[in-house]
Amino acid sequence: MSKRIKPDKPTIVRITDWENADEHIRKIGDLQLEINQAEHTAKDKIDEAKADLAEKTKTLQEKIKLYARSLEVFAETNKDKFGKQKSKTLYFGTLGWRKSTSISIKKTTLELIKKVFSKAKAKAYIRTKETVDKESLARLTEKQLAKVGARRKIKDAFFVEPSFPGAVDYIE
Repeated sequence: MSKRIKPDKPTIVRITDWENADEHIRKIGDLQLEINQAEHTAKDKIDEAKADLAEKTKTLQEKIKLYARSLEVFAETNKDKFGKQKSKTLYFGTLGWRKSTSISIKKTTLELIKKVFSKAKAKAYIRTKETVDKESLARLTEKQLAKVGARRKIKDAFFVEPSFPGAVDYIE
């Protein structure tokens, strides 16, 4: 077992009177202002870098969306070629459909949850700002969802998943 080492206490500056104490308070304030200015300068640089990055990658993001949407249309028109599979692996990656589950609710679901469940249990399905917690509702059965005016919707969500090593090898 290693021995715990406590750091030395920092040295102190001798304070002789109230005026001297007040001067130290001023110095702390000056140092905190310097820190605040440095943080502000850093934040400005970070914000500028983020804006620059967003601008530089905007067309790239748009191209990705265009290619992904085009692949989705192509896959949809060739869905019969997938057979029983939901995805197709190509040399540079995989495309297909994944199960995507969401909970749809009615305007009355919040009040129904409060009526159906005890106060303690209802809190698990209601967010603090009094909105329905769909992630928690997802754990309920279909019958329980129906009681609170909600239902489970299952759909296939399209995806494109590049396998980067194959794509990198191709660029040589």
